[in-house]
Amino acid sequence: MTSSFTISPRAAVVGATVALATGALLAGSVAMNNASEAATSKTKVPQSRQIEAKSGIRIVSAHAVADGGIIDVRYQVLDPLKADIIEGDPTKTPHLQDVRNGGVLTDTAAMRHGHAQRPAGTYFLLYYNKSGVVKSGDFINVTIDGLTLNNVPVT
Repeated sequence: MTSSFTISPRAAVVGATVALATGALLAGSVAMNNASEAATSKTKVPQSRQIEAKSGIRIVSAHAVADGGIIDVRYQVLDPLKADIIEGDPTKTPHLQDVRNGGVLTDTAAMRHGHAQRPAGTYFLLYYNKSGVVKSGDFINVTIDGLTLNNVPVT
């Protein structure tokens, strides 16, 4: 016993269209994932267990803001007792050095948070970026109490 199976031309076109659309979506998804991974590798902030243990903070991001006139460095508090040195002692404020040109930023806006920093809280330091030493797309080295975190991306 043999059976014959026929597909109408319209059904064949619909099936082919669905197959092509599915393939295009899959290819697009793979391409987007690869692009996302490449972008993440360029903007991923390095970490240092040694700096975190000594300073009580983790640098989480750096951004050029205010038309490039301010560098906003965000950090997360890991140990509030150790992190207070960042807030309360100007000699312990992290220094920023641009990897591209060697320029150094040390002047921060006098904006104290005015309260005890909480564990896992995210806070900021604002640096005056005189003469545009650091630009979006650059990498900076952040020195905290004698230890340096290299190649922090500036977005």
